[in-house]
Amino acid sequence: MQVELVVPPGVAKPKSKLFPVLVFLLMACYGIMTLVVIEQGHVIQSQRNLILQLFQDSQQLTAQKGREGVQSAIEKKQAEARAKGKAGHSSAVPMQKNPMQKDQAQKLLSRKSQAPGSRQASKMEKEKQPMQAVDKVDRRRFPSQI
Repeated sequence: MQVELVVPPGVAKPKSKLFPVLVFLLMACYGIMTLVVIEQGHVIQSQRNLILQLFQDSQQLTAQKGREGVQSAIEKKQAEARAKGKAGHSSAVPMQKNPMQKDQAQKLLSRKSQAPGSRQASKMEKEKQPMQAVDKVDRRRFPSQI
């Protein structure tokens, strides 16, 4: 027994008219998704730059507060020395800053800079210009280095 399927010559498969529209929508969605990913990369990079700038500002502020603390400690010691000097002497002789006090201040500052992390202190003192997000390249995104 043999069965043959006979299709009349005028009848063909109905072609979907929505297929080109679906392909276009799919391509448009992929294009939009690509643009979103690229924009996300720019936003992440700019946030990274802002965080680095805030960190550098924080380091500079900490260094400045440290210098002010050392300076205020020196001034307190000088004020105490003046108070002791005035209490010890009946005549009021104004104390002048002598080079020895300046040397002591410099020694205190140099000891501060020799402490652990002194490299960070010297780096903090150098001011850097902010970097634009488009200037800095994220090397982790390139697969040639993997």
